[in-house]
Amino acid sequence: MNSLQLSRASEKALPNPIRLGLTQAALEMKAFVRAKDSVLFTLGLPLMFLLVFGLVFAGELEGSDVSVGQWFTPGIIAASVLSAGIVNLATSMAIERHDGTLRRLALTPLPASSYIIGKIVMTFVTAVGMTVVLLAVGVALFDVALPTEVDRWLTFAWVFGLGVVAAAVMGIAMAPIPRTAKSASAVFNLPFLGLMFISGVFIESGSIPSWLRTVAGVFPLRWLASGMRAVFLPAEFETAVEPGGSYDLEIGAAVLAGWAVLGFIVAVATFRWGREGRR
Repeated sequence: MNSLQLSRASEKALPNPIRLGLTQAALEMKAFVRAKDSVLFTLGLPLMFLLVFGLVFAGELEGSDVSVGQWFTPGIIAASVLSAGIVNLATSMAIERHDGTLRRLALTPLPASSYIIGKIVMTFVTAVGMTVVLLAVGVALFDVALPTEVDRWLTFAWVFGLGVVAAAVMGIAMAPIPRTAKSASAVFNLPFLGLMFISGVFIESGSIPSWLRTVAGVFPLRWLASGMRAVFLPAEFETAVEPGGSYDLEIGAAVLAGWAVLGFIVAVATFRWGREGRR
């Protein structure tokens, strides 16, 4: 057998990185489900926001027949999608970096690409689960009406998918920031909560000072929230409540894609198997 045949045989013997990534994702999900406190916090926080705002401001929006729940649900879904990556994923990776999990993985044949694929898939599954729970509660308790038009669901699909990718790669890129595992949650949660309040998740964008809207417009949450409102709110809300009278889906797509590309570049450049592990 010549060297070319040996090379091809060894390539066939190596597991496919994507298949390994999906296997890693399954392991990640099993570990996540077993950590019941983590599941409760991840799913419970956005649900708590929906319940609090839906119950406190129960009824319909002034001057319309749209329920308060219909207004709050899209923004909270957007926040949940982004939180799945830049809070949950980043925190879990920061903890793994500091508790030695990544250094132990460095001793296995698992390639970095498969590890990252596993994290992205887990983020997607987590975001889907959070969205399903929020919609189910919204429909059951707060008169949230699901879209009936196909084009709205297509909009939901690309906004959701692009949002998950951006959130996941941003989370991977941000994971090295915390100096200790204990500080990880605070490092990611505090600025994210602030971003929620200036991005139109809870407050109508027109009520937010223009300079804060400008700051929010740099980040993906503002555009993810607008995209979700384009799916779940009546058409007349676009001109009534959105800055500039438009959801600006094209700009939103560009911003989300830009953050996804930037996050990917930073994640690839900075990823290490632990502080001193192999790349």
